[in-house]
Amino acid sequence: MIAATDSGFQVCVDPTNPGQFLACCGLLELAARLSNGAEGCFAGNLFRVSSGDPLSGVLAALTRHVPDEITELDGGLSVKPLIAPLRLSIDGDHAPLVLDSWMNIGVEKGVVVARANPPWNFWSGQQTSLRIWTSLRSALVEQLKTLPPETSDGLYSLRVPLSGRFGFDPGAAWNALDVGFSPNDQDMGVASSPAVELLAAVGLQRFRPSVERDRESFFYATWEKSLPPLVAAAAASGVTNISPGARFRGRVVSRGSYAALGMSTPL
Repeated sequence: MIAATDSGFQVCVDPTNPGQFLACCGLLELAARLSNGAEGCFAGNLFRVSSGDPLSGVLAALTRHVPDEITELDGGLSVKPLIAPLRLSIDGDHAPLVLDSWMNIGVEKGVVVARANPPWNFWSGQQTSLRIWTSLRSALVEQLKTLPPETSDGLYSLRVPLSGRFGFDPGAAWNALDVGFSPNDQDMGVASSPAVELLAAVGLQRFRPSVERDRESFFYATWEKSLPPLVAAAAASGVTNISPGARFRGRVVSRGSYAALGMSTPL
């Protein structure tokens, strides 16, 4: 359920779904960029945001502009379109938000390169970060046309078949062994939440879970005190223990030739 409150909004969330957790972090990030003093917290199956902007305003800021693809970094370092950072204009005087959690800079054979950043780069082949964002944005815009802010229930659970996605929403769970083939390899759409996928990409930029050495498992935590993004990000990663709250172990699962997030385990 998504509902307006006297000073913000709240959204229903399953914290064992890491995509929904990160999407809530993305809502808080955007709300804080649009409204000074915005804070957020988890309360059972709800995520509450105190903000001067309603949920509809936050989602409008998310979808209003197509981001710019960054294929050359400062200093002239080239980035493949597959993992290119995206520069998202929030609106008005707000500084653009650069999304690049799926990329890092390292040294390979003595050469500085821009490379994929596991576990957050789930896609391959002909997909690129911009193509995925554009497809998800179009799908969410269509959904929002029939979801008035005052009655839009279950935004995270509304899924549509998508062949392009970041892989943050475990609700699109399937296994190639179960169906006998890989829908990704066949370019078939898999039911996914555009809202979760886009908002999780935003949330992951600041709210980074603690990643294990194997790069296939990670930990994150909820917090039940209303916090601004800077403090909430530390709580989410477990760097700062803010009680009450809950901790979860997430994992990366196989999706044929792709990977994605699976459902998490409470600790």
